[in-house]
Amino acid sequence: MADLKLPNINKFMASGRIANELELKYTPKGTPVMRFTLAVDRRYKDESDQWQTATSWIDCVAWSKFAENLATNAHKGSPIIVEGRIDTRNWTDQNNVNRKSTEVVLDNYHILEWKPRDGQSTGSEDVPLPEESAAPQKTTADDLPF
Repeated sequence: MADLKLPNINKFMASGRIANELELKYTPKGTPVMRFTLAVDRRYKDESDQWQTATSWIDCVAWSKFAENLATNAHKGSPIIVEGRIDTRNWTDQNNVNRKSTEVVLDNYHILEWKPRDGQSTGSEDVPLPEESAAPQKTTADDLPF
């Protein structure tokens, strides 16, 4: 039988909300790291044809600049898309018990809420509409350059 050549693919992508308060920490060598839980909802219909929501809680870890940027730009409840790889690690806890955890190591992320850079409130205040003079003008075929 011929050897089967499998591609090395380890890619994870999901959208959800950050489920815990974010705390930026540093390794003994000074590398920034942040662990957080992503709450991902899935809607489905139950046996009685009613919509239900099931939530998956996914452990994530961000390193270096990703961790620092998340600490600055996100918070508990922030909607986010995460991209990364699945990683499993083994360790021995304080009681000398072997433990295992699986987490997503972020390669990229996208925060899905707008946050002003000048420190203004992100509350639900109304965004002013542009003035009428700023609205696009109607064009005719004579106005087109081609």
